[in-house]
Amino acid sequence: MASGLLDKANIILTPTGYKAGTMYNVAPIEQPYEDFVFSRASVASRVNSSGLVEMVGRTLGSNLVQNGDFSEIGSELVTNGDFATDSNWSGTGSNGISISDGKLNFNNTPYTRNSAQSNVTTVGKTYKVVFTVSDYVKGNVRIFLGGSATSTASANGTYAFYLTASSNTTIGVQVMDGSGTTLSVDNVSVKQVDPNDYWTLGTGWSLGDDEATSDGVSGNSNLYQENILTVGKTYKVSVDVTRNSGEVRFYITSDPTATITSSGTFIFYGVCDRTDLDFHIKSVYFDGSITNVSVQEVIDTNNIPRINYDSNGENGHWLLEPTSTNLLPYSEDFSNVTENALTVTDNVTTSPQGLSNAASIIPNNTNTVHYLSYPNNTTGTVTFSIYAKSNGYNFIFLHLYDGSNGRAWFNLENGQVETTDASITSKIESVGSGWYRCIITRVLTGSLIQADIAVSNADNTVVFPGDGTSGVYIWGAQVEALPYATSYIPTLTGSTVTRATETANGAGSADLINSTEGVLYAEIAGLVDADASDRVISLSDNSITNRVEMKLSSSGSIQGRFDSASSDITLTETGLTASNFNKIALVWSSGKCALFINGVKEQEDLTFNTFASNVLFDLSFDSAYLGGSSNFYGEVKALAVFNEALSDSELTELTS
Repeated sequence: MASGLLDKANIILTPTGYKAGTMYNVAPIEQPYEDFVFSRASVASRVNSSGLVEMVGRTLGSNLVQNGDFSEIGSELVTNGDFATDSNWSGTGSNGISISDGKLNFNNTPYTRNSAQSNVTTVGKTYKVVFTVSDYVKGNVRIFLGGSATSTASANGTYAFYLTASSNTTIGVQVMDGSGTTLSVDNVSVKQVDPNDYWTLGTGWSLGDDEATSDGVSGNSNLYQENILTVGKTYKVSVDVTRNSGEVRFYITSDPTATITSSGTFIFYGVCDRTDLDFHIKSVYFDGSITNVSVQEVIDTNNIPRINYDSNGENGHWLLEPTSTNLLPYSEDFSNVTENALTVTDNVTTSPQGLSNAASIIPNNTNTVHYLSYPNNTTGTVTFSIYAKSNGYNFIFLHLYDGSNGRAWFNLENGQVETTDASITSKIESVGSGWYRCIITRVLTGSLIQADIAVSNADNTVVFPGDGTSGVYIWGAQVEALPYATSYIPTLTGSTVTRATETANGAGSADLINSTEGVLYAEIAGLVDADASDRVISLSDNSITNRVEMKLSSSGSIQGRFDSASSDITLTETGLTASNFNKIALVWSSGKCALFINGVKEQEDLTFNTFASNVLFDLSFDSAYLGGSSNFYGEVKALAVFNEALSDSELTELTS
């Protein structure tokens, strides 16, 4: 907006600030503020100023799992473990066992002898045991906890072990060698692992080295924390898994929320329906370990507007969209999607969200089609989109199959749409860091049968043998019953998700808007050139006879409508692209109304009979006289209302 004209504007909206339910105007800065009242009964995504896809209104609660990295260690339980005195240890003074110089000494001590302390440990608890061997000459030494013992040490050095106490509460230093043992021990330490007993361990589970380990023997053994969930709430779970064999299952839900059969960092979501409210991890002959376990509540706050940016973090604008539903139940968890001749691995690389939650799909060496398939029965017009990035192969094709083929190939190396079937319209958008959003739209004949994501090694190639290592990365799959793609709608818990309709209205008052003359200005872009209905920004008293409307019409033209008690004039410009950003100004006064676009006076009418002075306008992103229909859906860089009619030269400057 031309800076020299700002002082003349009574209302100015630019992408600056907001809170739940409000889009802030830059002007006026004093009451009455007359900010826009905003509504959307759901969260929604945007591209933030760092160029990353994020959910506006979605936050995560604190980690409900205690000691999720298994690193908590209790206080020292051994008394005089540094042997500063000759007390507290039994068995000294004979068999060559003595304490001196801060060490427990064994001198030709015969097989098997102990120096011990009673009432130290608790049977069934796990402990970290540390001790140092010095002055080694011969023999073996170990630490025992009740009936359990560490491995033996037979050289100088510091040793650390994890051990579960059994039989009794005694700890001791034990040497064992038929020919006698000669060495010294000091710095004996015994500390409980998970000292607050957050974790309950089933058979085969053990704690140590900042992880929980399963021995692979048990087919149905749980590791769990009690009563940390709430029925009906959604949770995000993340965990690091190291797997040798078997599988490990995680339970937010009654049935497994996730079953993991590989190593890596895993993220998944679930809606709690457990009556016991416990978070369970189950070994099914799982030989491996887990750590960094996190369970966080997903907290959604509605009615928060979006300032959207380009993928480079520039070009901030308000984003207003219609309601839409992502009809695919798993938009990020591709292990739940039907696969053909390829390997899917979730959470292997950084997605456009900035998290390590993108998947790889790698074709096998069979000479066939390599694809993921979503069954679906949508009818009418559908749009299918996916974020994709090259990982050895540079092509994917998307397929909307309704009994006949509807495909388009996308080049992930140069960001180009390649071969496209006649039934398909297609689009590719760079979203940064080598990622592209690939989009196809089809008017279906009958109903959709399936939506497919396929890897290809060349344009217009369907069948080929993969090499077993090359593939593509994917994230954020979406099918919508719309003729264009809207912002990403995550489906994380196995069901479809709907983003609600957005409305913004109620700005302005008689103090700020002059009905007899003025200017309505906006820099806007439609989501698509032509839509099913008009997209309107209006000044109105909610009646049919008193309104100024800036309109991206359903036909794709740009219009200005001036409807007073005695005039009804529409000015239309068809030579511009409504989905591009255009600077538009509507001016009216007694005997004149005009439409300026991008520095040009496109249309003018000198017969306009202006509005009465007592008309009370307010400003809305819709056609207010129709009860809020014809909502403006698109992108808004700036919006302003002037309470005087600017000159032609000023309007040319304003829109240039």
